[in-house]
Amino acid sequence: MRKIFPGTFLLAVILTCSLPAAARVDVNISISVPPPVEFAAPPQMVVIPETYVYAVPDVDVDIFFYEGWWWRTWEDRWYRSRSYDSGWVYYESEPVFYRDVPREWRRWYRERRWRDYRWDHRPIAYQEVRRNWRDWEEERYWERETTWYVDGLRRSESVHVDVSVAAPPPVTFHRPPQLVVIPETYVYAVPGIDIDIYFFDGWWWRSWESRWYRSRSYSSGWVYYQHVPVFYRDIPREWRRFYRERRWRDQYWDYHHVSYHEVERNWQSWERNRYWEKQKKWNIRAQSSKGSRKHYDAVYPAAPHYRQVGGPPAHKVYRQSGPPVYKGGKPHKAGNSQKGKPVKSNGKGNKGNNGKGNKNK
Repeated sequence: MRKIFPGTFLLAVILTCSLPAAARVDVNISISVPPPVEFAAPPQMVVIPETYVYAVPDVDVDIFFYEGWWWRTWEDRWYRSRSYDSGWVYYESEPVFYRDVPREWRRWYRERRWRDYRWDHRPIAYQEVRRNWRDWEEERYWERETTWYVDGLRRSESVHVDVSVAAPPPVTFHRPPQLVVIPETYVYAVPGIDIDIYFFDGWWWRSWESRWYRSRSYSSGWVYYQHVPVFYRDIPREWRRFYRERRWRDQYWDYHHVSYHEVERNWQSWERNRYWEKQKKWNIRAQSSKGSRKHYDAVYPAAPHYRQVGGPPAHKVYRQSGPPVYKGGKPHKAGNSQKGKPVKSNGKGNKGNNGKGNKNK
């Protein structure tokens, strides 16, 4: 019979007892920030053909601009920022636009060709891109006006050909909607109807029959969107129940309704100045400030069930800034951050804060 030494037995007991405890430990991995890229002057950009992605070709780091964000990779990770040279924040997955960017685009840029066609690319100032990217994308400027400066590229070859998808039924509003900001995000929802309609990054969003749509208006003009919007991950599916009970998770949610005029006029300044977490903390009692915006990723949830609301669509509330800059367009006017404080609504369900948690009637 083999002898079991006391020390060996004691070591086995220690390891056995420590394994469950070790399994419960949450390990936080520190992700470093990429080094800054120095620019002697604001960068010139080029639009990637067959996309609405803009790249900075004159640096050896891949930096892209897409739908209001700057993107870059470093050490096999993705980062994004509101600025082209600083403020990079880790992004958890590969952005959806990247699958349409050929990996050899830099070689094609140097050779002035796109696949087997001549690519007579033109530099675009980053100010022009920041000012006009919404109009260019909405009006399909690059394929309709220039075919991305690629000689011989037909419009039918574009990866962004519109797919024939039925538009969702219109939603009838007897009056312009009131919104609430979803805590811990900068997403605004319309709580007064049984269809989920959101406002985020200058667009109105809704889903219907397992598809997502977006529009410049809250009630009409819905256009099929090929992906689940990135903000949707951070919206709890039970947010409507939280709204009815005036609580957010386990804390009191003293929300205030905000008119759609206020949201459309000030969403940029509120996000830029971190208004909700710095001043209001999303109107949640004892809520600690998150300090930074969520990092979004695309997910594919099950389609919710909606009730169709008939009737003609309401009037459109968004106006474009005009034709593209090369045709004499004018830049967007940014929201006034000094006048950008939301006004309390006099509608039902918002009769002020008396500290007793009044519920909606």
